[in-house]
This record gives sequence, structure tokens and C-alpha cells, in this order.
Amino acid sequence: FGDTLSIAEKETVMSYEAGVKGVLPSGRARFDAAVFYYDVNDLQITAVGGGANFNRLLNADNAVGYGFEFNAELEPVDRLLITAGLSYNDTEIKDSALFTQPCGGGCTVLDPAGPIAGTVRIDGNSLPNAPKWIANVTAGYSWPMGEGELFVFTDWAYRSKVNFFLYQSAEFSDDSLLEGGLRLGYRAAGDRYEVALFGRNITNDRSLEGGIDFNNLTGFINEPRTWGVQFKALF
Repeated sequence: FGDTLSIAEKETVMSYEAGVKGVLPSGRARFDAAVFYYDVNDLQITAVGGGANFNRLLNADNAVGYGFEFNAELEPVDRLLITAGLSYNDTEIKDSALFTQPCGGGCTVLDPAGPIAGTVRIDGNSLPNAPKWIANVTAGYSWPMGEGELFVFTDWAYRSKVNFFLYQSAEFSDDSLLEGGLRLGYRAAGDRYEVALFGRNITNDRSLEGGIDFNNLTGFINEPRTWGVQFKALF
């Protein structure tokens, strides 16, 4: 365990964004879309773990990111609501003189060696926990029943490959994650109460969400498939 105090310089950011918003004449659909670009000088980044279990604050000379995002909401027929979102995010660290310690537990490091023994260069790597693709979609439908309504709802979320640390390794990354949920229930008038059957991660996708790298190859994963019953009341 380390207790060294680390200090970083201030960072400056210049970002640009342009987009459009719209609503279809029928009013049954609306959307927004945007492209973005940002440039960060002296980016403050945290080197987590490595040879010891503590965080070190560093400055990267430069980092850039760019991409697009799109969101939409659609009601093709009465009582059916669909939402969707998609984004692309490309990030890159630009500092040929920046290096850090990789894992202390014997992982398969993919970066070139640094100038000091036991370090690796991270120039050109993406930012940690920054997947290039993120997508989500939801759909819900309801039927009148008595004074309330019977409803069914599903939601899905996806992200592409992600690295958990500043350096790249075969072990401390995850190729993709896709989680889906399902909910079937009854909602009383005025949302006074609701009872529902639900499922989370219904396809039982098992994906890494992070790791501990200072003395072993520990990883932690997302929640497993879960089924249950829920009752909610407002008063």
C-alpha cells in the first residue's frame, strides 16, 4: 500500500458541438443528433493500482475525443412508446513521454516498454472505461384494465470493448456488454400503486466491469440474471 502524495497541473479544455433537434409533423416522433470534438491540454488522469494499491495523479500532455450521438422517441401507435439512443466516442491520449506502471499481478501487457524498467508507454491509448459504441433501446405498451392499466416494458443496453486502466492488457478489458430487462405488471389509476414481475440481465450476459491489478488478476462482473416481484405504493 502506498501513501505518496501526487499533484497534477490544471487542465484546459476546448470543446465543440453542433446538432439538430426535430419533431415529425404528426408529433409521434422527436429526435436530436449531434457531433462533437474536444481537445484537452494537460489532461488530469489517475493511474490506479499497478505495483501498489494506491492512486497516482498524472498529467497527459494532450488528449482528444470526437464522435456523435443520436436519441429518438417514437409513438407509432397509441400506447406504444419506443426510445432509442446511439453514440460513437473515439478518445486518444497523446503524450509520447508519458508512461506508467502496469499490473503487479502478471497480466499480459500489450503496450511497449517505457524508459524505466517496469513501466509501459500509454501514448495512443484510449481513455479508461471509454467504449467506442454505446446503444440503448426501450419499448413499452399498455392496455386499459379497470381504472388502471396492464403494461409490458423492455429495455436493452449495449457497450463495445472497454479497457479498465491507462495501459492495455489482455485480461483487464471486456469485449462487450449487452443487458436486457423485462417488466410485466399492473398500474393503478394515478400511479397509486404498481405490482410487477421483472427480470434483469435476462440473457445472463457475463461481462467484466472492472478489476484490481496491484497483486493479482481479480476482476468483478455485472449482476447475474435476476427474476423477481415488486410492489410499489405512493402515499
